Amino acid sequence: MKTLFLSAAVALAVIAASSPAWAGSVSIGNSTARDCYEAAINRSADRNGFYHCNLALDQEALSPQDRAATLVNRGALYLRGHDYRSAGRDFDAALKTDSTNAEAWLNLAIVSLQQGGSGDAMPMIEKSLSLNTVRPALAYYSRSIANERLGRVRAAYTDLQRAHDLAPQWRAPSEDLKRYQVVRR
Repeated sequence: MKTLFLSAAVALAVIAASSPAWAGSVSIGNSTARDCYEAAINRSADRNGFYHCNLALDQEALSPQDRAATLVNRGALYLRGHDYRSAGRDFDAALKTDSTNAEAWLNLAIVSLQQGGSGDAMPMIEKSLSLNTVRPALAYYSRSIANERLGRVRAAYTDLQRAHDLAPQWRAPSEDLKRYQVVRR
């Protein structure tokens, strides 16, 4: 029988800093929605990125899916700037527009985790996984944080392992796995 022990105190993981929120998937030629997407992908949480997102949302005729993705992109910019209220508002708006946007669910869960809402984040993470998020490693990593905070050490360890297996080049899961020690009993 294996028992998992945490080798260090549980620390608040800063998901937004260790791995960026994932943007939506808009690619509409040379539009401002595409510029917003590029800003989110390139981590350009500056005035220019917000300008393009706002312009796209205000002036472009976007399909519901593209509008939701643009809201996710702008929300990702807010999330990087630690403006969780604005980020959450954009992710909520994206979900009202397209409830099947996996990245909106995942990013909303990250906002919840940043604000201490481990139990609230769990169903959002599950929803993003069921909708096939393009960042499953981030989803499993986020779920590991929620599980650890909820005292589910074995589940947290399993999720960290899964995140590491899905994205072996990503350092955060590897580093967090070092805090665990597997002991046979």
